[in-house]
Amino acid sequence: MNATFQATLHSLFPPRPTLPALLALPFTLIPGPVHSTALITALNVLFVGRIQQGGEFEFLRDRVLAIKVRDAQVEYRFRYAGPAGFVPSQDEQAPDLTISGTIYDFLALATRREDSDTLFFNRRVVMEGDTALGLELKNLLDGMDPEALGGPLPPLLRAANGLMGVYERLSGSAA
Repeated sequence: MNATFQATLHSLFPPRPTLPALLALPFTLIPGPVHSTALITALNVLFVGRIQQGGEFEFLRDRVLAIKVRDAQVEYRFRYAGPAGFVPSQDEQAPDLTISGTIYDFLALATRREDSDTLFFNRRVVMEGDTALGLELKNLLDGMDPEALGGPLPPLLRAANGLMGVYERLSGSAA
């Protein structure tokens, strides 16, 4: 591949893309509680068996978590309420733990395309607040097998992983 073509590809496909502001705009128009409700609904469906069994998420009980997707300008706030599963948190409640990153970095984390320790160490995904709680949550999620969760998650993660691979080849950032 000649250098000019490679430079053009690199300018079109940066190694770690962010969501353009214009595409983030619709997300900013949706109220925060709506975002949080969508996420907790998905979490409760995804982890229904684990929630019913109890115990696994107890360390999160009544701890307010915030997930900030920087490039989409979205913040999700929720807490674990025992048998009721994950529930929204009020905006006035300060989060015990905030995890922030870009859509791309969260996808790299979810698909295990990149190691969670690397993402945190390089400050691409950032934890603020109760870092002991964050470490416990990270260890729980690292220990889960996404394939074992079933439902639509494994095929969605495989598709995202495949798309990320194509993107990385186009950007020239594939390892």
